Amino acid sequence: MVASDLPFPLASEKGLHPKGVERLRRLTYSATELFLKHGYEATSMDMLIQKVGGSRRNIYERFGGKEGLFSAVIAEECVKLAAPLESLILEDRCVRQTLEKFGAEILHIIKQPRVLELHRLMIAEGKRFPQLSQTIWFAGHHNAKSVLAAWIRRQQEQGKLRSALDASGLAYAFIHMVTGEAQLQLLSGGPCTTEEQDRSTVSLAVSLFLSAAQETDHA
Repeated sequence: MVASDLPFPLASEKGLHPKGVERLRRLTYSATELFLKHGYEATSMDMLIQKVGGSRRNIYERFGGKEGLFSAVIAEECVKLAAPLESLILEDRCVRQTLEKFGAEILHIIKQPRVLELHRLMIAEGKRFPQLSQTIWFAGHHNAKSVLAAWIRRQQEQGKLRSALDASGLAYAFIHMVTGEAQLQLLSGGPCTTEEQDRSTVSLAVSLFLSAAQETDHA
C-alpha cells in the first residue's frame, strides 16, 4: 500500500525546515497515540497542544483541523499495517508447510497491540469515517486475503489444489479459521492465546483447508 492507494493525504514534510519536520513528527506521533487510545471524539485539540506544544493555528494550517489530522495519522498507520502483509513470500514447494507458515504469520500480526487498536478504531469510527475504516480493512484483511489468494491460484495452476474452487473464497475461509477466535477474544478484552493454542489452531485450519481444497493426487 502506497500513498496513492489512500483516500486521505499523509502528513507531508515538504517545505519544512529540520525543526519543522521534528515538530510535525512529534505532533503526528502524539496524535496517533491519543486517537488510538481515546478515539476521535474524546481526543481534543487542547489535549494535543498540551502534549506537544504549538497552537491550534498550526494544526489548522497544516491539516485543516482535527478531522484532517485524524485522517492523516490513521492513513499513515494503514501504510505501516500493510507493509508486513505485502512483504510475505509464499513458496510453492510444500502446500502444507506454506499454509502453516502463513497462518502463524497472520496470527502474529493480528495479535499486535497496534493492529488491535486500529481494529477497535475501525469499529468505533466506521460511521463517522467510512472511507478511513475501509482503508484499515483494505490494509489488513484484504491485503492478507489477496496475498493468499494469489498463491492459491498458483497451486491450482500447478494441479496441487482443486481449480474448481474460488481462490479468493478459499483464502477468506482459511484466514477466518486461523484468526477468528483469537481476534474476537482479544478485541473483547480476553486473554491472549498461547503459542501452543496458536499452533493447534493453525494445524486444524490447514487440515480442514486441505481436506476440501487439495487434489487427491497431492494429498
